[in-house]
Amino acid sequence: MSVLPSSGLPPPIAEVNPSGMGDAVYRACFELSPAAQVILGPKGELRDLNAQACLVMGHERNALLGQRITDVVHPEDQAALYAAISHSTEHKSPFEIECRVQSADQGLQWFLVQSRPADHADLGTVWYTLLADITERKKQEAWLAHRNALLTALSHNLPGMIYVFRPGPDKAGRLDFVSEGVRQLFGATPEEALASPWVLYNRVPPEDLNKFFQQRDEAIGGATRLHSEFRVRNQAGELRWCAADSVAGVDADGNEVRCGYIADITEHKLYQEARMAAETAERASRAKSQFLSRMSHELRTPLNAVIGFAQLLQMDTQPALVEGQKHKVKLIERSGAHLLDVISDVLDLSRIEAGDMPLSIEPILLGNVISDAQAMVAESAQRAHVSLTESGHVWGVHVMADRVRLRQVLVNLLSNAVKYNRPGGEVRVHVALDDEHVLMEVHDTGVGLSDKQIAHLFEPFNRLGAENSGIEGTGIGLVIVHRLVELMGGAIHVSSQAGQGTTFTLRLPAVEVDPKSDHGALDEAIPASGQATILYAEDNEINVLLVRQILELRPAWKLEVARSGADALKLAAQVQPDLLLLDMHLGDMSGFDLADLLDKDEATRGVVKIALSADAMPDRIHAARARGFSAYLTKPLDVAALLRCLDEHLSTESRNAGA
Repeated sequence: MSVLPSSGLPPPIAEVNPSGMGDAVYRACFELSPAAQVILGPKGELRDLNAQACLVMGHERNALLGQRITDVVHPEDQAALYAAISHSTEHKSPFEIECRVQSADQGLQWFLVQSRPADHADLGTVWYTLLADITERKKQEAWLAHRNALLTALSHNLPGMIYVFRPGPDKAGRLDFVSEGVRQLFGATPEEALASPWVLYNRVPPEDLNKFFQQRDEAIGGATRLHSEFRVRNQAGELRWCAADSVAGVDADGNEVRCGYIADITEHKLYQEARMAAETAERASRAKSQFLSRMSHELRTPLNAVIGFAQLLQMDTQPALVEGQKHKVKLIERSGAHLLDVISDVLDLSRIEAGDMPLSIEPILLGNVISDAQAMVAESAQRAHVSLTESGHVWGVHVMADRVRLRQVLVNLLSNAVKYNRPGGEVRVHVALDDEHVLMEVHDTGVGLSDKQIAHLFEPFNRLGAENSGIEGTGIGLVIVHRLVELMGGAIHVSSQAGQGTTFTLRLPAVEVDPKSDHGALDEAIPASGQATILYAEDNEINVLLVRQILELRPAWKLEVARSGADALKLAAQVQPDLLLLDMHLGDMSGFDLADLLDKDEATRGVVKIALSADAMPDRIHAARARGFSAYLTKPLDVAALLRCLDEHLSTESRNAGA
């Protein structure tokens, strides 16, 4: 309830000049008035009321007559109405008040009560009262109050700035409204911004401001949506990116205004830049992977012929090579193997740097890895007259590592220890336990390293002056060793004295393993194989010739050759092969495409597929496994490895299991 100042009430009845009209006319005017009229007695009781008053109050006349008006209104409004009547009685003054009436038919209604006192000869002071239904107006006021509260909350709590801009004769225009967000974005108060928009414009660099003015004026001219991005120097002096968006509107007088919002988009800009940088890096990584894949294929393909035929010449006994020829063939094979090592090292380093080096970390019996690595370098150690020894807890100790990569690390360290040793020297592997770790030392009695050389030891392609020594090397082997050890959760340390030797110490996580669960030695016996037909899809004649000569070592096998993917599909349907040997880069399709087409035919769906490719990238190998290839052999071919693989998959046991 609210008490309002009175205005527009009729004068007291004593001042009215009826101009000859009778009481009946005035009574009819009272009864038939479209306005609700009430006459209150000295105590505020209802002495009379017209039909409209009964209607809006929701009661019959007889039920209302005699009741105090304070008893008719809502309980929460009774005290204020009583106070208004008391004040009017004391001062003989009119009053105006808003109050509520609860009606059974119409529910809660709001009324504006306007009342003027007058003296009556018989009754004393009476009040002539009008009741105006203002329920709809009150609903509108409540809706507007809620809307204003919402807008005020948005204005104070939104992180950006709401504004209403009015175009003017000058470039600056005028701001009709600015929210509290202006403080955060521009370091100004709403009052300062309303006084002059230049308080905000001066925070924008000139080149950005000119662009904003141009975009804004184009949007105003075309009555289109505005989106403009610009920098703002905030109160702390920091340049932040902001975006202004506005739409055209009109004010109450029909004049054009722009309603808009300015937000800080600095983080969004940084995210966009980071995403673009990431996409650029990803494209570069893909291009690098494609380049490496292609280079791997182009380099390994000719090496396949060099190393493969060299191995075949050494295995050929009809006729046997003389000693001089054997030596030359060994040089060919060794040179090819060295080039292959260089290619493999470059690819490994690229994979590590790209984070694409797959590892299988598991408990490994360290003695087996040491034994394998020593066997792999035994021939070179014998040629160099260097002895390989071991000491400490070599056997019975397990470490958490990738078996293949740990062997690669150890072979690299042992090879270097042999290469840079002296005739009659020693390379010793010593294993010790250190709390939860295993320390494995590779010590040599070679030329040693200076402190300056050790400082640059793990730099790619830095051979520390050995490039002029005649000793083969690329300068990236130790870089790969260092990074592989770290990827396996270990660490590597180097100590050396010039002229006395070098010691590399690997620190690897130790693990306890139940001896019963450890893997035993693999059965190296070659399984028996019978008659078999192998379909080889290859478009390179040299590779075909090499594989054909290798398979002559297995007379029971028949080789069918397809020079393209289309030929392979036709030939597979004709010969029903027992095994598919597929090159991954055919002239008309890839090995994957050919495998998919073969799998669609029930006759060839279950045939063993072995990939044969010069592409040694890990993603290709993983993809082949996922597409159902049983093995993936990389070129240059290892003759013995190819034969072992084919023996395994064409063995009687394997084919019976497949059946």
